[in-house]
Amino acid sequence: MKASGKYFANIVITILLVFSLLAAEGTLFVRLYASKADTCLSVMEEQGLSDRIYTSLEARFTEQVSTSGIPAQVYMDALTREQLDSGVRASVTSAYAYLHGTSDSYAFEMDLSSLEASIRQFFSDYADQIQYPKDETYEKKVNAAVDNAKKQVLQTVDVFRFSTLESAGLLSKIRRVMPWLNPAMAASAAVVCVLLGLLAWINRKRPLRILYWSGCSLTVASCIALIPLIYVKATDYFAAFTIKTTQIYAAVTGMLNRMTDACLLLEGIMLGCGILCLAAYTIGACRTSRQ
Repeated sequence: MKASGKYFANIVITILLVFSLLAAEGTLFVRLYASKADTCLSVMEEQGLSDRIYTSLEARFTEQVSTSGIPAQVYMDALTREQLDSGVRASVTSAYAYLHGTSDSYAFEMDLSSLEASIRQFFSDYADQIQYPKDETYEKKVNAAVDNAKKQVLQTVDVFRFSTLESAGLLSKIRRVMPWLNPAMAASAAVVCVLLGLLAWINRKRPLRILYWSGCSLTVASCIALIPLIYVKATDYFAAFTIKTTQIYAAVTGMLNRMTDACLLLEGIMLGCGILCLAAYTIGACRTSRQ
């Protein structure tokens, strides 16, 4: 193969290698990090979501006193941060179980028996106080209050809004894609290996050039991803999101920032590998030229 032909072949393979590396990185990142429930759970702990949820529920039930006639403490005395914490965990684990195909639907439950007992006790005491008959109408009002309170708690602990994603059909779409992650990761890795093998074959007489072209691919691929990631991090891009509910804002922006940090770390490692390859090529070429 003529020198000009080899040079052109190296360029083409290097360009293909850049996109193959990006595909391999992307599938690897999603498979080993983004698709793990532990990522959401770590964000939950980092952002103190159980405390935020408790505060949000307290504010909501306080606002409803004028319409419901039920003091906020009737609800809040029956709820603990530990309960809310377990509710968020149940929501997250149920969502990821559904996405990974180990569950047929997204649904989660919380033990809210203490909340129900507190509401029923309030209604009973109030009925006794005003001598209101505990008839069928009374039971309907109590049951409606209990169901409404449970619904509000379950909605509030769903801070990552998996129920909304499920209603929009997005969870089912992601679920259908999940089985393809491993094949996609394996395929992209195989393409990377094949392209590296072609580089090695083309440059078999001058093996140092393998380091050069590989280093170029790694450096370019990492820079393509790093430029927007650095911009997002430097401008605190996600802070501009307008989400009124504090716990949802903390969950969503916390998750996006966590993903950004993880991507930055991965791309930083890739860039470091690329620079090392180029540095090794430069040192080797200098030593060869002196001989």
